[in-house]
Amino acid sequence: MLAMFGGNNFRKSQFNLAVQGERQAGSSFKPFVLATALKEGVAPSTSFVSKPVTINAGGRLWEVHNYEDEYLGTITIQQATAYSDNAVFAQLTKLVGPQNIANTAKVLGIKSKLQPYFSIGLGSQGVNPLEMARAFSAFANGGKRIDGRRFGNEPRVILKVATAKGRPIDDNTPRPVQVLPETDAAIVTSLLQNVIRYGTGKAAALSGGRPAAGKTGTTENYGDAWFVGYTPQLVTAVWVGYPNGVRPMTYNFHGKPVAGGTFPALIWKSFMERALPFLHDQPEGFPSASIPYASPKNVTYRDGRLQLDNGYCRDTELIEYFGDSGPRQTANCLPNEVEVPNVVGDPVGRARSVLAGQPLAATVVYRPAEPRQRVGVVVKQFPAGGHLSSGDRVTLVLSKALQGVVPSVVGMTLDRARARLEPLRLDVNVSPSDASGSARIVAQSPRAGRASAPGMGITLAVKAG
Repeated sequence: MLAMFGGNNFRKSQFNLAVQGERQAGSSFKPFVLATALKEGVAPSTSFVSKPVTINAGGRLWEVHNYEDEYLGTITIQQATAYSDNAVFAQLTKLVGPQNIANTAKVLGIKSKLQPYFSIGLGSQGVNPLEMARAFSAFANGGKRIDGRRFGNEPRVILKVATAKGRPIDDNTPRPVQVLPETDAAIVTSLLQNVIRYGTGKAAALSGGRPAAGKTGTTENYGDAWFVGYTPQLVTAVWVGYPNGVRPMTYNFHGKPVAGGTFPALIWKSFMERALPFLHDQPEGFPSASIPYASPKNVTYRDGRLQLDNGYCRDTELIEYFGDSGPRQTANCLPNEVEVPNVVGDPVGRARSVLAGQPLAATVVYRPAEPRQRVGVVVKQFPAGGHLSSGDRVTLVLSKALQGVVPSVVGMTLDRARARLEPLRLDVNVSPSDASGSARIVAQSPRAGRASAPGMGITLAVKAG
């Protein structure tokens, strides 16, 4: 680490924003999605549709919109990176998996705690500028994370320890660790160069056309703005926001919102053009990215994982994979396939109607009902879920009362209720116990529609009338 700025007055505040301040990274987190996709063999030439998307995020729906609701139609991952397309990266996050993205970020050097939520691909979790700079340095270093001999996987702040006279006691020499394939790092860098060439980070372009790569980041409501970028010699992360909490910066950039391509990109450019001459390194280009041959494969989500389409699957994605990458298992989709809904607990009429809507047919079988069990409702189904061909049959198991069904006696007098229940030979309990025969029933337990059995207790709550 060569320089750090975490606040403008240490006496006023000892809180170092560059290290202690964790803020949402926004789209500056997207390079970790790219690195994960490359690890899975997904080629940047893969296309997705840029449009408002809703993704099932395991029990809740995640609605994703682009910055200022601008959409580009069908675009490649390469284009989506340059223009920071949220809709495409949300789909890419679903494809490669949020847990895999978290793992990639961690191995690159992100030390903040990351939760594998789907929104991780759009930078919804808190990180600090120091770890973002260190993680991006692996892209500039050919996929190598730079550890120290003494402290391991930590930024190299302390280089060595020596006596007052200069005698060395310990050192923290660099230890490169290959955490990404060199080819993957080169591809990520080539995509991030486009961000500065013609994408959201054009304001960060260095004088004289000096090669640079980077990524803008803007969070919801313009509360945080980032630019993280690098040359082959130097990596710098810039965060712009309010130090004491997230406050919208809606009009702070000449009356316009502060986004990653505004103040952060301009600050990055200004700093880099002053800092690079001190390194005494001549401008040089990045290693050229050698992109392997890719071929398209239709894939689908099946049984909780990505599988190859067998020709019958619905909701497939056409993904371009390098070489023999991609899922190995072929899905067992059926012709005219439909999903089997769960109708357990539904009355038989409703269950038949739900199945017919798929369309699926129903076969009803019965089993003896336990005392107090609801009758006429589905207690099991075969198959319990999954998929069938249109028109196939689902077996519904219904509970059937063999010794009668508890009737509704609410609203009757106590005498009439006793007479109604007598054929079932139930053990009738009355509350209060001294109620007269003319008292009205206001509640009963068990409710009507439950299976009865001789000797089964039933409680009647009455109110004198």
